[in-house]
Amino acid sequence: MNQKIFTGILLVALVAGVGFLLLPKGTSVPKPPTSLQQSVEQSTGESSLYVEFTQAEYEKALTEDKVIFLDFYANWCPICRAEAPEIKAGFDSLTTDKVAGFRVNFNDDETDEDEKALAKKFNVPYQHTKIILKDGKEVARSGDQWDKETLLREINRVLK
Repeated sequence: MNQKIFTGILLVALVAGVGFLLLPKGTSVPKPPTSLQQSVEQSTGESSLYVEFTQAEYEKALTEDKVIFLDFYANWCPICRAEAPEIKAGFDSLTTDKVAGFRVNFNDDETDEDEKALAKKFNVPYQHTKIILKDGKEVARSGDQWDKETLLREINRVLK
């Protein structure tokens, strides 16, 4: 195996492990709603569309030509857990109905076969990967930790 790849994987695992150990016991991250309609009903923004991934909701967003944000999330990942409230806050402040966001479980005890297939389709290497689709095609990808401002900047860049 290439030494740079191995070192990178080792570094990510080390950071995730240390972060997990530093999380206070009992720390939980709220889950997004389970459907786009429920997301709109619970939203503090005009049209926040960030929900738990389901194949049906994802296909519906594709047919409606929405910009789609995929957040590959693992419930054991400290980076995922830290950025979850920021991602939610970003979606809560969106004022467009042209975006749909999905939290996609990735390599955790909640990951289903549809989520595994989606991760494979987009060659997702690890959790906290974020992918933005426009017209069903990938237009942006990041493995960095995002805050609310980063989410809004990237979504608005794709909407232009």
